Amino acid sequence: MQNYKLIKSFRKTLALQVKNGEIIVKSPFFVTKKTIHNFLEKHQNWIVKKLQNTRKSIIDSDKIEFYKEKARKYIPGRVAELAEKNGLTYNVIKITSARTRWGSCTSKKNLNFSFRLILAPKEVIDYVIIHELSHLIHMNHSRRFWTQVAEMMPDYKVHEKWLKENGDFFVY
Repeated sequence: MQNYKLIKSFRKTLALQVKNGEIIVKSPFFVTKKTIHNFLEKHQNWIVKKLQNTRKSIIDSDKIEFYKEKARKYIPGRVAELAEKNGLTYNVIKITSARTRWGSCTSKKNLNFSFRLILAPKEVIDYVIIHELSHLIHMNHSRRFWTQVAEMMPDYKVHEKWLKENGDFFVY
């Protein structure tokens, strides 16, 4: 039997919780240790499942932080390079947790990029950066916008296609 935290109170029934990897039993004052032990045994499968989910979410959050940090280190520098190369200026760059957008550009010339972009090949990252930099000139998806993207990256359609075909794999 695993260790658990026991909280006795004036409640009427037993309750079980797994919080931050800790098993918590809430019990009325009158319930015996043997009854609590039987209760835990009866719910053992549920407890194991919850503990596994807790460990998985901790691992996932560690992975997420790792990728966010990689994105924070790589993307702003690459944006600066591509903006300078193309004679463009922007205000602020933010790395976000967006799940449905790879990037965005505001009317105030702020650029936002999802940290998930760091999982894509560098050419695809460049495509998204160039796409957003092009919005500094054309705040729409007009023919002139796409001409601008093509001037900055003639093979952009290959990378756009890759992102459409593979992008769903990076949303977790």
